[in-house]
Amino acid sequence: MSELDVDWVVAGTGAAGMGAALAGVMRGMRVAVIEKSDRLGGATASSLGGLWVPDNHLMADAGLSDTLEEARRYMRFLSGGYALAPMTEAYLTASRIALREFADAGVALRLLRGLPDHYFPSAEGSSRDGRMVEAAPITRAALGEWGDRLEEGVYNEAGVSWGDAIAWGGLGARNTWPEAELEARRAGQLLAAGPALVGQFLARLMAAGVPILAGFRAERLLVEGGRVTGVEGAGTRIIARRGVVLATGGYEGNDALVNRFEGLPDWMNIFPRSIEGDGLVMGSEIGAATWRVPNNLAMLVGYAIPAPAPMEGEVFFSAGLRGLSYPHSIVVNDAAQRFCDESQFQHVVAGLTRFDLGQHRHPNLPAWMLFDAQYFSRYSFARRPPGAPIPDWVTQAPTLRELGAKIGVDGDALEATVARFNAGAARGEDPEHGRGSSAFARSTAGDPNAAHPNLGTLSQAPFCAVRIRLGGISAAGLLTDDQARVQHVRGRPIPGLYACGNAAAPTESGAGYQAGVSLMRGVTFGWLAARHASTQASQGDEP
Repeated sequence: MSELDVDWVVAGTGAAGMGAALAGVMRGMRVAVIEKSDRLGGATASSLGGLWVPDNHLMADAGLSDTLEEARRYMRFLSGGYALAPMTEAYLTASRIALREFADAGVALRLLRGLPDHYFPSAEGSSRDGRMVEAAPITRAALGEWGDRLEEGVYNEAGVSWGDAIAWGGLGARNTWPEAELEARRAGQLLAAGPALVGQFLARLMAAGVPILAGFRAERLLVEGGRVTGVEGAGTRIIARRGVVLATGGYEGNDALVNRFEGLPDWMNIFPRSIEGDGLVMGSEIGAATWRVPNNLAMLVGYAIPAPAPMEGEVFFSAGLRGLSYPHSIVVNDAAQRFCDESQFQHVVAGLTRFDLGQHRHPNLPAWMLFDAQYFSRYSFARRPPGAPIPDWVTQAPTLRELGAKIGVDGDALEATVARFNAGAARGEDPEHGRGSSAFARSTAGDPNAAHPNLGTLSQAPFCAVRIRLGGISAAGLLTDDQARVQHVRGRPIPGLYACGNAAAPTESGAGYQAGVSLMRGVTFGWLAARHASTQASQGDEP
C-alpha cells in the first residue's frame, strides 16, 4: 500500500472542500485533496454559485450598508428556532473575514447586484441588495488538465453567471438574452456560476502545487490513540499530521440514508450520483454524533428529465427558479387544486411536505406542474431554448379535461382550478395564494417583459404536465462545533476530525433556506477548520 504524508487532508472538491484546502495552504500547511468522483466540483458545480455574506467588504466598496445585527435578526427568522446560536454566530462573524482572505489570495469574486434576500421585505433584518457574492467567470483553459473534468450539472446555461442572468432580465427572460454573447461564451468554454466558484479555488490550489487525487474513494479514517491521523482508500494511506476535513457532501444519492433521514415520497437526488454520505458513514464508524433539522426547508422542486449522455436513466431538473415561477404555469395536486405560491419554491416545498392527519397522507403528493403553449413559446424548458419542440416525455393534450385524464386527476376540477387562476392572472393578481408577491421571485425568476413577471393565463393548447419531484440538501449531517470540529457522541470533539459543507449538519441555519447560505457555510466552516487545525501540534512532532 502506498503512502502520502501531509498536514491537512481535504475530502471533497465542492466549494467547502476547495475553501478548506486553500485556507490550509494560506496557513502554511502541506495539503492534499481527494475526490471520490473522476470529476471535480461535487454539488457546488450544479448550483448558481451564490455566496450569502452579510456586511461583506464588496458591499462597502459599492457604497452599500449592512450590519451583523440586522443579519442576525434575519438568520433568527430563517432558522425557525431550530438553529444552534453559537453556530449562527460563527457563520456571521467569520464569513466576512473568510471572504476577504480568499479575495486577497486571488480568488476573483464580485458583488451580485439586484438580488434581494428571499424574504425581503417581510422578514426582519432582510436586505434589498448586496449580501450575495459570486465568483468571476474563468475559462476551462485556465485550469489546465482539470478544465474538462469539472462537473457542470444540468441546470445552468454554459458561461452564464447568476449576475448575468439578473442583468439580462432574470432567468424568466431567457428568450431575450443576447444569443451572440451566449454563443461566444460557449465557444470560449467559459465557466460561470457554480463551476466558476470551484474553478477559482482550483486555480489557486494548482498554482500552489496542491495534489488533487480524483477517483480516490476514502474508505475509512485512520485513528491512533483516539485521534484521526489520516484516511485510507484506493490502496493508499494518506497521513494527516494536523487533521482531516470531511467535505464529501450529503447523502442525497444514498437511498438507504435518504429513507432514514428524509422519509419523503417522490424524493429524487439533485446532485451528482457520487454523493452518497461517505463522510457521515466514516464519521459514524468512529463515534461521531449526528444532528438532524426536524423541518428541512433546504429542498428543491423539479422534475425528472432524461440523463445527458453518457449517463443513463433520469436526472433531476430543478424548476424552482427555472419554470415554476414563470407565467403560464401552475402546480396542482391529485385533487386538481393549487396549494401554494408557485413563484416561491420554499412555499411549494412546505405544501408538498405537509401531512394531513385526516387523510393520513401528504395531501399534495403527487403533484404536477401544468403549462401551455404560451409557456413553451416564451420560455426555456429543461435548458431547451424558447420555442423548441415539446419533448415527447412531457404529457400533453389538446384540452385540460383530456390532460386531467392522462395524469389521473378529475377533468372538471382541473378546468375549474385553471379558470379561477386565469381570471386572477388576467387582472395581474392571485387572490388565492399571492403568487408573484416576492421581490426575490420577481427579480430572479420572473419575466420582466410580461404583463406580470410571475402570472399568465393557461389558455392555449397543447396543455402539458410533468410530475413534480422533491429533492434537496440533506437534513442531517455530522454534528460540529464553531471551529468545525466533529463532535463525538459523548459530547467532546474528536481530535483531528473536522467537517464542513453538506457533510456537516446545518446547525447555523436550522429549518430555513436562503440562497447562498449553503455554499457560504461550507466555505466559512472549511476556513475555520483549517485555521484551527493549523494551530494544532503536528502528529509525530509531539514530545
